[in-house]
Amino acid sequence: MSLSVSRAAEQRSGAWLGTLLALGSSVAVGSAIAATTALTEFPIMTGQAVRYGIAAALMFALFWGRLPRVSTAQLTRIAVLGATGLAGFNICLVLALQRVDAGVVGAVVGAVPVVLALAGPLMARRSPSMRAVVAAGIVTTGAVIVQWSGAAADPVGLLLAAGALAGECAFSLVAIPLVREIGAKATATYAATAGAVICGIVAVLIDVPTARLPTMGESAAILYLAVVASAGAFLLWYAALDRIPVETAGAFAGVVPVCALVTGVLLGVSESSPLRFVGAGIVGVGVVLAARGTRQVSTAGSP
Repeated sequence: MSLSVSRAAEQRSGAWLGTLLALGSSVAVGSAIAATTALTEFPIMTGQAVRYGIAAALMFALFWGRLPRVSTAQLTRIAVLGATGLAGFNICLVLALQRVDAGVVGAVVGAVPVVLALAGPLMARRSPSMRAVVAAGIVTTGAVIVQWSGAAADPVGLLLAAGALAGECAFSLVAIPLVREIGAKATATYAATAGAVICGIVAVLIDVPTARLPTMGESAAILYLAVVASAGAFLLWYAALDRIPVETAGAFAGVVPVCALVTGVLLGVSESSPLRFVGAGIVGVGVVLAARGTRQVSTAGSP
């Protein structure tokens, strides 16, 4: 009896740690979004390649000698992760922003919690949790309110935004088996490496005519994105996926636009409104509902 109680307490502790890690990752990404405003004139894919390259180098230095070898199958999955969750996401995002308003794109990508709440359990061959789906729906509603601008969008732009949504979901779904097999640290390190290589190849193809060295401000922004929104956020997110189900972690994706709003307002690069802060409150309700659900989930087999 005491053994089962101890195991249950350990699982609850791991679940709460997982929620904190997911929250920390989302805060890191959200707070770093404002830094991207300094890169609007810099070759986009070059910036992404450098960002992921710095993040990969930093993690290789931190975990030198502790990263496992990967099999051919794992290497293939890492390549898919880099192509979809990193490079693919960024390419679709950039192309979508060239056609439609950023708020429209953000609203579409804001559906990540719902997609993960449904796709995560199905991939693990179990039924989606009603609590997780409801929480994801609440979070998505709040995220859309925070980001929606009311601008019209053309079909191609919406399709590209949907591609960015797919890439964002792939960042978690494709990585889950890797996190189980090689651990969060190795998954984060190898994912950043794959992202740097693939973004670098794309940059050579499209950025050569506008290639230049970054300014001091652009260098600072790239470094911040590399350390905080890449190395830090990747490690926190994959460590969270190692402890809690992906549908629970996915709810915290709604925190990203909220943190971006707060950071943007503080830095004077975003406009605030009562409605947007109402949306932030709705996100908070959904996140709390998702976090409370971790009490009922065993983390022993979390996807």
